[in-house]
Amino acid sequence: MEAEISRKKSSDGRLSKPLGEHPLGYVSYTPDGFMHAILIRSGQKPIGMLPEELSDALSAKKIFMSWKYIKAGLKYIKTTTAVMSYCGTYEVIDNTVVHHVKAAMAPDWIGTDLKRKFVFNENTLTLTPHDDTGNVMDLAWERVF
Repeated sequence: MEAEISRKKSSDGRLSKPLGEHPLGYVSYTPDGFMHAILIRSGQKPIGMLPEELSDALSAKKIFMSWKYIKAGLKYIKTTTAVMSYCGTYEVIDNTVVHHVKAAMAPDWIGTDLKRKFVFNENTLTLTPHDDTGNVMDLAWERVF
C-alpha cells in the first residue's frame, strides 16, 4: 500500500502534517505474518553527497575539516529525521494490528511492539498509532494494484 496522507494531532489538540502534504512510502503485509513500512516526508532536497562518501569522511576523521562535509552531515541529519522505517512480524487483534519490530531506523523501536488501530475503507487502510504523551497520528495508505 502506498502512503496517501499523514496527520498528527498533538495532546493539546494542534493538527499538523509532519511528513508534508504528500508523504512518500509503502507498507506491506505478507500472508505469512511479515510486514515492512517506510515513510518519508515529501519535498526532500538532495544532500549533494553519497552516504558512502560522508561515511568515509567520518571514518577518516575528515568530516570537520571541510565545509563540504559539515554541510552534508547537517543535511543528512535533517533528512534522517524525516524518515520512518521498520520491519518485522505482525498480528491482528480485533481492530488493532501489532507490529513486532525486528529491524528499524530508530534503534529504540527494535524489540518493541507498535500498536496501530486500523480501519479499511474501500482501497484505503488507515493506521492510527497513539503515543504515551497523547499524540495521535493518522496514516492513510492507498492500495497499489
